[in-house]
Amino acid sequence: MGLRDVRKELESLEKQSIIHHVLEVYKRYPAVKEYFDFFVNPDELALLEEYKRRVHEGFYPTRGKRLKLYRSRKALNEFKKLAISPEAVGALLLYFTQVAVMCGRERHVKTEAFYTRIETSFRAALEYLDKNNFLLPFSTDVEDLVARCEPFPWNCHVHMITIKSDFY
Repeated sequence: MGLRDVRKELESLEKQSIIHHVLEVYKRYPAVKEYFDFFVNPDELALLEEYKRRVHEGFYPTRGKRLKLYRSRKALNEFKKLAISPEAVGALLLYFTQVAVMCGRERHVKTEAFYTRIETSFRAALEYLDKNNFLLPFSTDVEDLVARCEPFPWNCHVHMITIKSDFY
């Protein structure tokens, strides 16, 4: 069923019936609930802080010691779907990289894949910020992030400097 068919069906329903369907979807699907909650009360800073907490939880889980990066990536994707301001999305993308760097320093991760992921997420964050013209407001955060990568193995620091120089 396409969007056109859905629109046609909704137009044929009465207002009370549409309200009933929307309330059922709201109760049944957490993503829809979150969307409508934000739609009614658009507190972007509170939402950003909640998603930062979710990203942090992926690197520092409350249960167990293993990294659960899929949770952090899932939080990033959900936040992007809410169509928040580009500045907030860019801030969360950069925060993901900052937490990854902090985790790498504290846990002394030795796998090359982890550092490659840091580099990839850093490039993605800078590309997003560049596309939306928000590189300058985040320049000090980027500088600090690159400086914190110095003790990393696998030439991660060199790669991060190269990535930064592509944008600044």
